[in-house]
Amino acid sequence: MTYKITTRQQAVLDELKAFHYNERPSIDWKKQLEEPFSKRDTGPNEKSWNQKETQFKSTFFSSIVGINKLLLTYYRFKKNKAKKMDELAYQKWEERYPFVKNIVEGELNSWRECVRNYANFHQNSAIARAYCLHVQDSKTVECDIYLHDLSDIIPFKIEKTTKKGKLRYHDMPKTKRYELYQHHVYSCLNKIVNDLFAVLPCDTVFINGAIGSADNPQPILSAVIERNNHQQNRCPMRTIERHRQMVMFKKRSGFYPLKKVYSPQLLHPKEG
Repeated sequence: MTYKITTRQQAVLDELKAFHYNERPSIDWKKQLEEPFSKRDTGPNEKSWNQKETQFKSTFFSSIVGINKLLLTYYRFKKNKAKKMDELAYQKWEERYPFVKNIVEGELNSWRECVRNYANFHQNSAIARAYCLHVQDSKTVECDIYLHDLSDIIPFKIEKTTKKGKLRYHDMPKTKRYELYQHHVYSCLNKIVNDLFAVLPCDTVFINGAIGSADNPQPILSAVIERNNHQQNRCPMRTIERHRQMVMFKKRSGFYPLKKVYSPQLLHPKEG
């Protein structure tokens, strides 16, 4: 009998390996350090209305007393409103400046706050159970990711239909489950790396994916991702394979625990 996987089931399986497609817009922190305008000068909004008033004064209508008085009152109102907008924008920049400066300088707590507030990988509980962020310096970050185990995230059975439309549930082959989990792990780690590069001004991300309990985590993939060489591919595995990585995966048995992980302190493997 011929069976076909249901659209609903296929969507679930596709979603498990598509997290890296959800990209977070990049934040230019160095640009945010720049003054929006000199405090001694007129702000951009007020300046715009000054120009409009000047242009009006050079027109024929400015010589008509009634229109002249009405429009000059209007321009004064708009300029005052624009001035307040400029003052508020500058005030917000001043209030935010210390935090932005800490981000650029690589201050640990500010980077952690930045990831909490601006990255979105941790908002999706299917990506990871938890994460831990370490800052080595203003250019290097290490992130330990506690992934879901295969048995918790990959279904044991697949929903299919017969030609007559009847639902049937078949066991997913072990090799297929391992393969899907492999793509899932790479997609999750790829998504997290993308988020970190988007919200932090770092050049290098050390990322370690681990499974198991909190008391006894077992790393299964460790990689060093360089921003300059990071080019997103449709396949997350190929994206990460361009960089230094340690992983042991076999089609018939899946991931094997690693005895070593990459260390930002030494820039080469150390005992885990």
